[in-house]
Amino acid sequence: MVKVLPVEQLINECVLFQSVTPEEMDVLLHASEREDFPEGARILDEGNSTRYLWVIQSGTCEVRKRLSNGNEQVLTQLSPFSIFGEMSFFKPAPHSASVVALTDVEVFRIPGREFDQMLKDGVSGAQKVVLNTVRIMSDRLRMMDEWTAEMVQSTGSRSKNAEWHDFRSKLYSDWQF
Repeated sequence: MVKVLPVEQLINECVLFQSVTPEEMDVLLHASEREDFPEGARILDEGNSTRYLWVIQSGTCEVRKRLSNGNEQVLTQLSPFSIFGEMSFFKPAPHSASVVALTDVEVFRIPGREFDQMLKDGVSGAQKVVLNTVRIMSDRLRMMDEWTAEMVQSTGSRSKNAEWHDFRSKLYSDWQF
């Protein structure tokens, strides 16, 4: 088992582990790996592919998205008890953004292969993590919807408005892109 923050603190402060019991947490931690990154380290690189569900124990990171001109746009900052990597973890694909350490960072991560086995074995803690991840991603999507709608409205462009409505229609109906 990796050495991490007290189990009770993880359960109380990390949304990913909401409703997980201490015993279930021990099972999840037994499958986890711990790693430290120095300030400036690239923990995840956009376009690469790894299957880990990451939890920040200490430190701060930025999530960055590469733009067509080669620059990176900061999407958000992550602090202790934040998670990342969930999109590639649950649907294996290249990372959609990079994660860079702004300070020295301690993380633990759950490997995809071990997590898949826990789900196959019916481990209740793993099932709760899936449900909590859906909740986290729903909240993030809700915030992104709000932000996108505000941005489209603020441009005042009919073509951008039409583009937004077309995208939204595809996103919520047929998922065909």
